[in-house]
Amino acid sequence: MGGAPGEPAWRLTRNRQPPPRSNWRKVPVDQRYRHWNTVGFARTVLVVVRTVTTLTRLLDILALLERDRRVQVVFTHAEGNRAIFAAGVPDLLRALGAPVIPWEQATKAPVDLVLAASENDDLHELPGPVLLVPHGLGYQKHYPGSRVTSGMDPDRLVHAGRVVPAAIALSHPEQAEQLRAACPPAVPRAVVVGDPCHDRMLASAHRTARYRRALGTGDRALVVLASTWGPESLLGSWPELPAALLGRLPLDSYQVAAVLHPGIWAAHGPWQVRGWLTDARRAGLVLVPPERGWQAALLAADCVVTDTGSAALYAAAVDEPVLLGARGGSTVPGSPLAALAATAPALGPGDDLRARIDEVVDGHRPGAHAEILRRAVHRPGRSAALLTELLYRWLRLTPPVAPAFPAVPEPVVEPAEVAAFVVGGRVDGDVVALERFPAAVDVHGELSYRHTVAHAELAELRELDAASVVYTEPAPTDFPRWAMEVLHRRPVVRIAAAVAGDGTCLVCPRGGEPRRLSAPGIDPLLLASFAYLRQVDPDVPAALRVGATRVEVSSAPSG
Repeated sequence: MGGAPGEPAWRLTRNRQPPPRSNWRKVPVDQRYRHWNTVGFARTVLVVVRTVTTLTRLLDILALLERDRRVQVVFTHAEGNRAIFAAGVPDLLRALGAPVIPWEQATKAPVDLVLAASENDDLHELPGPVLLVPHGLGYQKHYPGSRVTSGMDPDRLVHAGRVVPAAIALSHPEQAEQLRAACPPAVPRAVVVGDPCHDRMLASAHRTARYRRALGTGDRALVVLASTWGPESLLGSWPELPAALLGRLPLDSYQVAAVLHPGIWAAHGPWQVRGWLTDARRAGLVLVPPERGWQAALLAADCVVTDTGSAALYAAAVDEPVLLGARGGSTVPGSPLAALAATAPALGPGDDLRARIDEVVDGHRPGAHAEILRRAVHRPGRSAALLTELLYRWLRLTPPVAPAFPAVPEPVVEPAEVAAFVVGGRVDGDVVALERFPAAVDVHGELSYRHTVAHAELAELRELDAASVVYTEPAPTDFPRWAMEVLHRRPVVRIAAAVAGDGTCLVCPRGGEPRRLSAPGIDPLLLASFAYLRQVDPDVPAALRVGATRVEVSSAPSG
């Protein structure tokens, strides 16, 4: 299935010179200008980009070609047949520095292979053999409002009685039966290549610690919210979840990140998505951009809260604990994704969110999703070899030896800086345990010694007005004077504080003298809360616990 045929009609016309157009790109594809090229490549691959999702999928495959100086890759997208989620495609292509040709030029350009991850473009217009790949892990979803499997629409796979793709990539042999049911004439074009995205994640697993550093996770448990698009998705059905989690998970023990399907960004616009998540972002939510970082975030996660999108299957495939907070209705019955939806633990608005996450993480068994993975991905770890053999057969070139996927890049995220905290303390024998939550969201649960800590300049005014502790960082040169001014301007404040360095915080209690508090191994700002507790209750122990970390607090005059 899916092998290279004899000399097709398109190859007989591949050297025909297209008529000149003022907006057509001359190099590297126009043969009349080939003497302007620097590298004498032998083959041209055309990449058809319909959405950001399809482009990110195709970039995984292009990682197998990008080093080969015999191959020139060019990109196109159909402005006249725009996808519903087309927004963001030109920006991402521009950011990549990709050579782009207009669709009309692409229909006449001399190309040796066409790569596409959606059947919904007019692929029959293109002059080269088409390799069609899925843009998720196999074929797990129906198109909205229909029973047509996404990626297997017979009205798009066949044009004028001819099957359009020269090869249709499957991640597992079982999907051939799906294709037979959807479009019988296309079955001979099927070829099993595993899943490049999954295998690239496998090739990146050794970099998990690096990804966690890029996300700013530290020793905390990373909870990743992964939402597909649509009203039945995690974000669509439970938009309050990011803020709810941040209001229940202590900041020093948990980090929350969000991976949103590119279709969400494309439909609503990045400005609006960020706007709707403003409070959650101020509360520490790490928002992973749609074009880069989602695979790294899943690998770095301690728990993935998701829905029945592809991210759930990818998380399960790399053996992450998975919690389903939503179940959409467009999943193909009997598919691996349907099996995951039927067996994965659920998370609902009525649950104790922290307890449920801890329960799923602590109870996760390595290999729990092995049977689902076996049905979703054929020969895990072999996709690079299988795809390379297929690509180079069509390109009529000798393939490279021992092809392999590179690791996925580190996520590039906006800093999630929290400027105001709600803090509580609990005396447990000879130690006081502190927990901090972001003040930008509603904090639920009973907290003893509850108080607000706010940055003197970065916090919102309403947060400063409620603050018992006001701090700055770094420490001002004349800390006593700064502290007196804060205490004078804000009568409600009981502690003025400044982070002075690693493990050290300067504090000035109302009616007291400035002190230097030190404790190694914790955020020094926690010492300002410790000073607050000692002021309201002098019997609070001098030992402090944050999460699993216990430290002894030392105190000395600040001078």
